[in-house]
Amino acid sequence: MMQKWRYGLLFPLVLAAVLGGLSAWLDRISEVTVEEVALNPKEPQYSMSGIAGRRFDSEGLLREQLDAEAAWQLPKSTEVVFRRPEMKMYRQGVKTYQINGNEARYDTETRQALFEQQVVLHKEAGDGRPAGKLTAERITVDTVKKTAASDRPVQFSYGLSHGSAGGFSYNEEQGLLLLPSRVKATIYDPKNPS
Repeated sequence: MMQKWRYGLLFPLVLAAVLGGLSAWLDRISEVTVEEVALNPKEPQYSMSGIAGRRFDSEGLLREQLDAEAAWQLPKSTEVVFRRPEMKMYRQGVKTYQINGNEARYDTETRQALFEQQVVLHKEAGDGRPAGKLTAERITVDTVKKTAASDRPVQFSYGLSHGSAGGFSYNEEQGLLLLPSRVKATIYDPKNPS
């Protein structure tokens, strides 16, 4: 009887020792050492090509579309740089305007995009209004407020009317284009064609 009692006590002790050793060994081999490496602030942290992004509203209708040849982001920056971007804005699934240029910088925190170099803004025709086109070297688009603006010289056309100005601001919700300074225009009134 004494033998049985010793083996009964020995088995749990051996099992506990083996499981403890196995646990320590597994803990050691599964330990991952992370070594932080400083990134070069002048080289992209992320780089992508062939960009095609879409954002939808709460009803599942297309609200924003962004396509570009390439994009990259530098370390510790909130700006994403796009090469040859084309942004399209929609209201209730219908395209309201489109803007493209050679380069754009989109701030992920403010959701503002700065389009630069040969920028063209196209406003779609609708609600009895003609299509419009505006060109500039730089245009800022606020995707939250749905506005576009520039303090640089612009050329514009709206239906058969055309001209130039020292800058502009456009509010998509109101459908309102403001030309604040140095406006030169030829205005065509479709109600009075003579």
